[in-house]
Amino acid sequence: MLSDGYSMAETSELFLGEWARSLDERFRFSLPAEWAEELSDDSNECVLAKEQPGCVSIWHPQEWDKWLREGVSLVTGKIRSGRLGGRIDKVQMFGRLLSTRHKTVPIAGRGRIAVPDSFRTFLEVEPAGELLVVGAAVCVEVWNPSRWSEHIGEHMPEFRSLFDELAD
Repeated sequence: MLSDGYSMAETSELFLGEWARSLDERFRFSLPAEWAEELSDDSNECVLAKEQPGCVSIWHPQEWDKWLREGVSLVTGKIRSGRLGGRIDKVQMFGRLLSTRHKTVPIAGRGRIAVPDSFRTFLEVEPAGELLVVGAAVCVEVWNPSRWSEHIGEHMPEFRSLFDELAD
């Protein structure tokens, strides 16, 4: 379904929906079947990215690499030109966060993803714990249910104005 030139911006399909999942004893959960194929490349891998405590996003590797390459290129260009010289502390923080933010992981049979250690801590989940797999339009997110409830409760009142703004 995805070509080598994959870009969510070029497709009309968005990742939408919400599914309850649980972690098995090996910290694995299953993606919805239709998403497993869309999120993986030829090597059956995807990228996990830490978003906020209680939430990890899942990206197609080509989409993630494109986004990352473009952003890092802008930052390194500013560093080379001296435009960030007075903000070395911010550059270091950027490096620290970038170094630990993402990881490429396999999508195994039946759309299963094993959540790596540091991502489990970030998600605040335990074996046999519950998760929510949520479509976030351009990627898929995995949420700790209590964090999701807080997040969606805070942002749902903004939905109509956000929809109008993006559709305008």
